Amino acid sequence: MAMRDITELMNTYRECSRSLWNVYFSKLADQGASLDAFEHIRALLFDSLVNSQLFYEGGEEEGDIRPLVLRVVPRPRQVILIERPSVSNHYWDQEKDMVVGPNEITLGFIDYFDFAQTPIMDLHYHRCRILHFPTHAEYEGREALIEAVYARVFHDEHAE
Repeated sequence: MAMRDITELMNTYRECSRSLWNVYFSKLADQGASLDAFEHIRALLFDSLVNSQLFYEGGEEEGDIRPLVLRVVPRPRQVILIERPSVSNHYWDQEKDMVVGPNEITLGFIDYFDFAQTPIMDLHYHRCRILHFPTHAEYEGREALIEAVYARVFHDEHAE
């Protein structure tokens, strides 16, 4: 499977998002409104800085372009935090000290994540969906966190 390494594109988007929040939005009085506005701006940033740089198979006619398929590939022996099922909250402690490698798990990128958003946002983690995990199939479909500096992001142009 041929995939393009877009880690640097994603790092540019991450750094731009962090700077925009930490320098400008985090200082505004109404943090709720600031977070709402910031999420809209982040979507535009992602389209401009990442999505516009990627190529797709197929035509460009309406509805012919498939959604992005971004894979997060951990470096060898990286700690992963798996979401524990909960009705209203996210708890990232399904298994303590679980370690994975690049050939043991398939992760789909959802977004960046930080436990704290105010006053400073670091976007420390890749928030992912577990797509394939043969040794722990019961976790497939759940969300997981992996530190951004310990993983690479790839664009799979040929994914179904």
